[in-house]
Amino acid sequence: MTRTADALVAYLGWQRMGNIGDDAIYDAVRSQLPGATVLDLPRFPREKMYAAATGLNRSLRRSTQVLGGGTLIGRRHWRRLVTRSQALTRNNGSYAIGVGVEDPVFVGRRSGSSKGELKRWVPILSEFHTVSVRGPRSAELLSDVGLDVNVSGDPALLLPRPDVATEDGLIGLNLGFGDDLWGQDPAAVANQISSATEELVSRGHRFLGILMNRADRRWTEQALTGLNAQIVHPTDANAAAHELARCSLAIVSRLHAGILAALSDTPVISLEYQPKCRDFALSINDERSLIRTDTLTTTTIIDHVHHTLADTPHIKTTTHNAVTHLRQQLTNEYTTLAHQLGLDRP
Repeated sequence: MTRTADALVAYLGWQRMGNIGDDAIYDAVRSQLPGATVLDLPRFPREKMYAAATGLNRSLRRSTQVLGGGTLIGRRHWRRLVTRSQALTRNNGSYAIGVGVEDPVFVGRRSGSSKGELKRWVPILSEFHTVSVRGPRSAELLSDVGLDVNVSGDPALLLPRPDVATEDGLIGLNLGFGDDLWGQDPAAVANQISSATEELVSRGHRFLGILMNRADRRWTEQALTGLNAQIVHPTDANAAAHELARCSLAIVSRLHAGILAALSDTPVISLEYQPKCRDFALSINDERSLIRTDTLTTTTIIDHVHHTLADTPHIKTTTHNAVTHLRQQLTNEYTTLAHQLGLDRP
């Protein structure tokens, strides 16, 4: 197929905000649409003014809207942005591939999911050409409001699998919580992790702190105090995946730390700070990895580490197979989108 003269994609997400997870999705989406011009839909007043003043809005009106992954659906703020973006791109179609759905059971400080918010998304999503979701819980939530969708996995799973040798005894640690967490006490979580890391070091393990956002440094440093552990802030998602692949196990809270670890089949202990962590874990058949942040203790962390290391071969096989399946699902959906855009794909 010959590429159309002007294949424009209007992307809506949280990219370029210093969060490796959101940038991972952005990088993955662009990699699947070679030859397309990807334009960032405006999110803030200054960006909207820039779009109007520079003529960007004219290009956006000729674009196909693509929602980035991440937990967008079911949040009031994002509904308003999607509604505005859909008005700009209405004649060209909209696609949501591998998105997350905010679980209203979690009432965070800025989740914006209360008062029947998810039902307000139904007429919006009904106009999309494609809607697929990150995990089984997201699919269940949309089914409850009358939308049947497929589970395709998080788009970041389409990034390259790192080719890195695992270092025995090295445990990766990522500790960061975004806007809120179960229990609403990040200091208590960091204290419990700190006690666990101290004990695990005494048993011969080493730690590597891996930041997904600069805000993670505070909690990661607290958890590794006195251990002489290296802390790295990777430059991008591929670099983060590389660091996680070095580890024999990773203890992570940020959703995309766990997702990037899955690219190398690295076993994880997922500190479930919000329901989205469970949504992803279920998508790769890894519910055993979860410990909610309002229930974890030093003892549960240590026990989880030992059980996970003992079961590493099985976990790696299960993770690899699940990720391979989801990568194929995502590839199929982006191939369809690329075809609609008139793009050649390798």
